[in-house]
Amino acid sequence: MKAFDVIVIGAGPAGSTCATLCAEAGNQVLLLEGSRFPRDKVCGDSLNPAAWPVLERLFVAERVRALTSSTPEKIRFSVAGAGSTEISIPESKGKGTTSELVVRRRDLDELLVDRAVEAGVLFQDGSPVTALRRVSGQWEVTTSTGDHHFGKRIVAADGRNSVTARYLGMHTSRRRRGRIGLQVHIPHPTGYDSALEMRIYRHGYGGLADLGNGLANLCLVANDGEMKELRKEAEIHYGLISACAWRSITPISRASAPHVAREGVFLCGDAARVVEPFTGEGISFALRSGALLADILNTGKSDCTMVQASQEELYRRGHRALYRSGLLVNRLTCILSEHPKIAHALSPFLLKHPNLLSFLTSKVISI
Repeated sequence: MKAFDVIVIGAGPAGSTCATLCAEAGNQVLLLEGSRFPRDKVCGDSLNPAAWPVLERLFVAERVRALTSSTPEKIRFSVAGAGSTEISIPESKGKGTTSELVVRRRDLDELLVDRAVEAGVLFQDGSPVTALRRVSGQWEVTTSTGDHHFGKRIVAADGRNSVTARYLGMHTSRRRRGRIGLQVHIPHPTGYDSALEMRIYRHGYGGLADLGNGLANLCLVANDGEMKELRKEAEIHYGLISACAWRSITPISRASAPHVAREGVFLCGDAARVVEPFTGEGISFALRSGALLADILNTGKSDCTMVQASQEELYRRGHRALYRSGLLVNRLTCILSEHPKIAHALSPFLLKHPNLLSFLTSKVISI
C-alpha cells in the first residue's frame, strides 16, 4: 500500500488549494472526497476579491473568469415591509483582480480539483472516510470503498460537520438547535436586473445572486422552527413554485474548533472555522486557509516530531492571524439574521443611510 506525505480529506476550495500547493512542492498527496464530482453545495456562490491572489498563485484565475458567471455592479438591500435601497459595489483596487464574481460552486470546485490533478495529486471522489487511526507513527485512513490509505499528515477540509474532526474529538459538541440554510438555483425572477440582493424577511435572511445564463442562486437562513415560514415568504416574494429543488444544511454555523492542529492532523476551511454565508467571504477564506496551511506543511518534510510540532504551532498562529480581522461585518450580519426583530427595528435607520451600508460593504468587498 502506498504511503502519502499528505492526505487531504474534502475537495472544496480549501482542500484542493492545499493539495495542489503541497503537490507542487514535491509531496505525494492524496485528495479524498465523499461526494461524486461534480456536485452542488449549499453556498452563496460569491467570490470575494480576496480570493484572486490565491487563484492567481494556482494559475487558474483566467479559467475561473471563463466559467459561466456574473460580475454584479450593485447591491440591493431590502427589508420586508420597510422598503429597499441600492448601493454600487466598490471597484477592486488590486491589479488584475475582479471586485466580485458570482460563480456556481460545482463549476469552481471541479476546476480546482482538475488543477490539483494537473499538479500530481491523486484524487478519489465517492470515497467517504469511515475511520482514522494512528499506526506506527502514521495515520491510517479507511474509506467506505474498503481502501486503507496511510499518510504522514492529514488535512481535514471536509466542512463544518467535519467527519475527521468528529472522529478525533477536535470539534466541540454541536448545539441541538441552530439556524438552517436552504439554497436553490432558479430561473431569473421577473424583472430581475442581476443585482446582488440581500433581504431581511420577517422570519429570517435571504440572498439572491446572478449565476449567468439566466440562472440565479437563492439562499435562505432561518432559526430552527422558522424555515417553513421563511421559505413561504421567499417563494411569494420571487413568484416561485413550491416544487423547487431546495438543498439544505444544518447547522449553518458552529463554534470554532478548539484544536486546529494536533498529532499531525490539521483542520482547514470550514472544518476549522465557519465563515457564515452572509457577506460572500466564505470561499475566499477557504482558499486562503488552504494556501496558508500548504505553505506551513511545505516548510519541512522531515518526519521528526520537532518539525511536526513546529508546523502545528505555526499553523495555530497563522490561522488566528488570518481570521482575527475582517469579519466584523459578517458577525454583525450574523447577529441580525439570528434576531430578525432587531433587524427590523434597525432597518429604517439603515435604509435611510445608504452611505453607512456602502461603507460596510467596502469593508467586505475590497482588496
